[in-house]
Amino acid sequence: MKLVWSEDFNGPELDKKRWNISNPAGVKVVDGQLSLEITPGSKSMFWRGSKLDTKGKYAVTYAYVEASIQFVQTGGHGCGFGIGNADNKPPAAGMGYENGGGDSVGLALWIVNEERGRSLKPKDNPIPKDDTYPKKFHKFAFWWTPSDYRWYVDGRLVQTMRQPPTPKPMHISFDHSRLPEAGLLKKFPDPSKGPEPMRVDWVKVYQ
Repeated sequence: MKLVWSEDFNGPELDKKRWNISNPAGVKVVDGQLSLEITPGSKSMFWRGSKLDTKGKYAVTYAYVEASIQFVQTGGHGCGFGIGNADNKPPAAGMGYENGGGDSVGLALWIVNEERGRSLKPKDNPIPKDDTYPKKFHKFAFWWTPSDYRWYVDGRLVQTMRQPPTPKPMHISFDHSRLPEAGLLKKFPDPSKGPEPMRVDWVKVYQ
């Protein structure tokens, strides 16, 4: 496959011609990396999440999409990396990685023309039980073909779903989920600053 699109976040700020930004205060470029943060909300004890996507600006069909990500370490907040169709109308679909803190990363598949989406649970968790794992960057990837959906972690195939994939182009998204209320802040090392950010070093698309 050949590289057809990439983002390395090395500029002084995000290119708004390539990305849609939700909560600009929480979406930053820090030391050549995307930083998705949780920020204080409009009311005390409430916080805002942040999101970045290429909806309406870049989408691709039947490709391999890979990103270097450092997911969050502490619980009480979560983050994700996904691809999905823009219109959410059949036969739309989406693939995702979801992390709620630590070494647990879930895999997900959403098929819009089914009654509900599917939560994928591989026999072996794709993330090893290792305290140092969430403190480092790792490669997470999706590859979908006309016959199946595939998930990869650090170049290793961890799950395959043999469903008729959507022929519609998919866009890329990253998100760091907001907190429901400040009671969860007791889990963070410094509650006054909120939790640690989700970091993305780069994202690449191959066909």
